[in-house]
Amino acid sequence: MSLDVHAERALALAGLIQASYLISAIARTGMVGEDSMAGTLESIFVTNPDQTLDVYQNGNGVRTGLRLIAEIIGDLQLGEHGDTVRYCMAILNLEKKLREKPELLRAIGAGVSSIQEHRVLREVSVTSEDVVEKLSGLYEQTTGTIEPRIRVVGQQKHLQNRTNTCRIRALLLAGVRSAVLWRQLGGSLIQLILGRGRLLRSAENAAAFIS
Repeated sequence: MSLDVHAERALALAGLIQASYLISAIARTGMVGEDSMAGTLESIFVTNPDQTLDVYQNGNGVRTGLRLIAEIIGDLQLGEHGDTVRYCMAILNLEKKLREKPELLRAIGAGVSSIQEHRVLREVSVTSEDVVEKLSGLYEQTTGTIEPRIRVVGQQKHLQNRTNTCRIRALLLAGVRSAVLWRQLGGSLIQLILGRGRLLRSAENAAAFIS
C-alpha cells in the first residue's frame, strides 16, 4: 500500500515546516530535538527516492512536521508559530529563485554526493558536528548566495554560537530540499489558502499510515 499524491504532498510540506520549526527553536532556545533534526537532515541525502516516504525515513522523519500542519493550518496557531511560517515562506521564495540557477543546483547535487561519501567513509551520523558543518558550508556557498538572504531572528547568544549557526544553515538546506519536492508534487501557495481541508485530511492520512 502506498500514499496518494495528496498525502505525499503533505509529507513534503511537513518536511518544510519541520525544518523551519527547528530553525526557530535553535535561534530562540539553542536547543533542538535530536530525532527531529536527524529526520530532517537525512532528507537531503535521499536524492532518487522511489516514493516520497523514502525521503522521510518511511514518514517517521517528519512526525513533528505533520503535527505542526494540524496546529498551523488546521488550528491557525499563527501567533505561536509566526517565525516558523515566515521561514517557510522565505524558503519557498528561495526555492523559486534557485530553479532559475541551474549552476547552483548542480553544485548542490555534487556537494551532497561528496558529503554522503564522507559520511559512509567515516561512518558518522547525519547530526555529527562534522557533517552539519559540511552541510552548512554547502548552503552558504550555494543557496545562501541568493538575495535577499533569509534573516533568522532569536537570542543573540544562540545565534552567535557557531554550532547553532551551522545547524541553522544545514536545516535551511533541508528546508529547500522539501520545498523542491513539494513543488515537484504539485504544491502551490493557492492550495495552502484554498485547500486547507484537503491538506489537513491528507496530513492525517499520512500520519495514520506511518503510525
